[in-house]
Amino acid sequence: MSDTTPRTRPGASTAVRVRSPGDVLRDDHMHPRAMTVMELAHRAGLPVVCIRGVLTGEPIGALCAARFATVFSTTALYWVLLQTEFDMACEQRKYGPGGLGVL
Repeated sequence: MSDTTPRTRPGASTAVRVRSPGDVLRDDHMHPRAMTVMELAHRAGLPVVCIRGVLTGEPIGALCAARFATVFSTTALYWVLLQTEFDMACEQRKYGPGGLGVL
């Protein structure tokens, strides 16, 4: 085995942790711009409670996705896919391989 080959215990999970959309919003978009929740709410035309909800784990809906896209020069699809990827990762963790049977 070479020194560059990752070593894992047999049966150890090699799954990559998927960040929540709220983590991405905070760490990749708000913090680099020193943007507060109040400022984002104002710029996005959304209630502060909506922004706080996303930051604490509530799902991003279509309206938030569209508004975040405008504020951060992304696309609404970017935000929707972040949410979908996170939701799928949560379901896979919950049921594990083979947990749902063959569909």
